[in-house]
This record gives sequence, structure tokens and C-alpha cells, in this order.
Amino acid sequence: MRRLGRATLTLVLVLFLSACAGVQRGPTGPVVSPTGIVYEPGTPPTRTRFSQTATLLLSRGIVDRALEVAQNGLDSDPANPIHYLLVGIALSRLGEYDEADRMLAQAQRIYPAYELFVEPERRAAWGEAFNRGVQAYDSGNVEVATKAWGEAITMYDLRSDAHRNLASLLAREGVYEEAITTYELALAGLEKLPATFLLDDAALQARAEEKISTEESLAQVLLFVKRFAEAEPLLRAQILRDPTNVQIRIDLAAALTGQARMEEAAEIYALLLSEADLGSTELFNLGVALFRAEIFDRAGEAFGRLTQLRPDSRDAWFNYVNALFAAEDWNSLTRAGDRLIELDPLGKNVGLIAARAHLETGNQQAALQGLERVDSAVVHVEKLQMRPFGSATRIQAQVVGNKAEAGTPVRLRFAFYYETEPLGSETLVVPAPPSGESETFEVLFRTGATAYRYEIVP
Repeated sequence: MRRLGRATLTLVLVLFLSACAGVQRGPTGPVVSPTGIVYEPGTPPTRTRFSQTATLLLSRGIVDRALEVAQNGLDSDPANPIHYLLVGIALSRLGEYDEADRMLAQAQRIYPAYELFVEPERRAAWGEAFNRGVQAYDSGNVEVATKAWGEAITMYDLRSDAHRNLASLLAREGVYEEAITTYELALAGLEKLPATFLLDDAALQARAEEKISTEESLAQVLLFVKRFAEAEPLLRAQILRDPTNVQIRIDLAAALTGQARMEEAAEIYALLLSEADLGSTELFNLGVALFRAEIFDRAGEAFGRLTQLRPDSRDAWFNYVNALFAAEDWNSLTRAGDRLIELDPLGKNVGLIAARAHLETGNQQAALQGLERVDSAVVHVEKLQMRPFGSATRIQAQVVGNKAEAGTPVRLRFAFYYETEPLGSETLVVPAPPSGESETFEVLFRTGATAYRYEIVP
């Protein structure tokens, strides 16, 4: 993650404090920010011996002593905003961000024009905390990174970097509600403008892009936790920006399905399925969305098209077979089930589904042969999962004991593909577990693959 340059604001702030200390009271006329904000007068700061001393100590970097003196000033004159400001600055530089935030906010409530000096201090603290989080994250210390980015957010919310980093970590850890809140705070901060400087066109464009990215991330978490009504407007805004994006339309249809607006969702799904140029990933995601929406016939259509693009993919055929089974399309399932057995010959559930399809279509002989094949298998292979593993591919599965005597070596050869292109194979030997018991195994292939199949070899 990118670090930010350290802010250098101490000199400007100390000069301001010295100016405050050199007069009996602060400005009596209206104060206007560089961005045109006219501040309410509030209660202007008043010079005290405590503020003079604390300001001098801060300028010399003696922060602990400055905090003590400023706190004494606050105790003696709790209505004077300069003491809140000085205590807040000292706490901020000591890394006591929660209390610093409270003190700086109180200083600004009493004297609104203090925003011109609170904002730079907050930005400086934000930079320190953000960079500390980046350093911790890069070294693998997620706990420290999480704390540091939380502190950055506490101090300053007009930059979204810390919010987005923290929300991503929270979502990854399964703390979804807090991740949602953090994304929403990021969006709220991006609606604000700084008081002490004007943003140029490049900065405004960067903020607009950060807003879009944050909304996209927020929509995905909202979908995951089934807060569909909140995800819908974010998804519709994305479609306005990118109306041909297949995944966004799939997500919108899923959000509508989650709100029981089935006709609207079905219309989107039908339009997607009518598009001839959908790729493998798009067809897979579409099939999954349709299956979850219990539109099983259309899910079968999507997965069926996927098998055409990945004809040797055990997973594509497995999804296709399950969609056909849920739709009770027995005629199509007899053919698809037999094909899946070629790619997954030891799958128990695979064999049973294929046998059921033959039985439903009246082919009792084929159904019995299928059941006998399942019953006579040396072992069964279940729970197959293919996942990326860095630049490689990993398959994890379970071997379940059946007819083979425990300990009998079973040789399995896994062939890997990138779409239709063969990439190579890996052979492993797994010992048969006792009947009914299972053992996990994995296969690691050196290259990224999109499809696989396996077979028993002598």
C-alpha cells in the first residue's frame, strides 16, 4: 500500500498560537476561510499564561509538558477555547487520538473559526496514523494496521484511503456491519470539502473516482449480507455509468430477487441470456445467480452454455447437472449426467443423480447399471473444489472408503485446461480409507487453470 508524505504543519500552527497569545482576545470581525466559509463568532480565544507557556513548549517539541500546562489552563478557565485547542494538539502529537478528537472538536464548537487550525492538525495526525497502518500491513500485522487506520479515521474524514483500507480488512475478517459503516463514513467524508485550501481539478477527479470505487465495494458487502434494498440504488448508479457491464446487471437482478421483485429480476436475466457473447466467468456468475434465485431452468441454460466453452470442466458439468436436477429436466439430465460421470468417475452423488435421471425417463436398465457402478467403486471422491493458489491451481477433495480394502493405493490422474486448451496433468496416489471413512487430499498444479477432470489409472 502507498504511503503518504509526512505533513509539515507545526510551524504554521505555532505562528498562529503565538499571534493569539500576543493579543488580549482573538479577531473581533468575521473570519472567512480560504474556501469562502464565514464563521459564526462564537467565543474568541483569550490569552493566558498557560496558553503562552504551552505554545512555547509545543514549538520546542516538549509535548508532555505542554499537555500538562495546557490542561492546567483548561482547569482554570474551561470556557476559553484556546486551552481545548492546545490540549487537543498535544494529545494528537502524543498519539492519544480519541481524546484529541474530543478536545479539538470542543475547541471548534466554542470558536468555529478554529477549524482553520484544527483541520491542518487533524490532517497531520491522519497522515501519521495512515502511514503507520500501511507499514504494519506490509509487515503482516493486520491487528496494528486495523487500529492505526481506525485512528486515522477518528482524526480526519476528508480522505477515504484509511476508510477503504479498514473496511476491506473488516469485510475480509467477516465483520460486515462495521465494514458497511466504515464505507458509509468514507462516502460522507468525500461529500465534504476542506476549509483551509481549494481542491484543484485533479484532486476533485480523484475524489470522484474514490467515491465510485467506495460505492462499488459497499454494494458488494450489502449484497453479501442481504441488505438488498440498500444495495439497489448503488447498483443502479453503476449501471448508469456502465450499462453493458454483465456482472453489475447480475448483481442488480440478485438484489431485486432478494426483495421478491421476481418479474423485474427475470427480465434482466432474460436479457442477459439473450446475449451471445457472454464469457465463461459471466456465464458462471449468471448461472449461480439464477440458481440462487431458484430459476432453475434458466440456470441450466447458463451452465449448459458454460459446458460448451469448457467441455472438459468437471465443475461446469457438475453445476449444469445440479441445475437440471433441480428443474427436473430428466431428458437433458440423462445426457449431462453420463457426461459428468466421464469427468468425475468416482463421484457418488454424481452417479446417483445420473441413475435417477435414467429411472425418471423409464430406462430402468441404465439406472440399475448406474447404481451398480456407484456401489462397486473402489472409493468415492467427494467435495471437489478448485481454487487459485498464487499463480498455480489447487484442488482439494475427500476420498471416501468403499469397496477397496483399507490402505489400497488408488491412482488418480487430474488433467487441467485453460478453457479448451490442455495444460498438463498431475497424478497422485491416495490410500483407500476404511469403508465409510474419509480422508482429505489435494492436488497442486503449477499453472493457473480454469477447468479440470480426473480419471482412475492403473
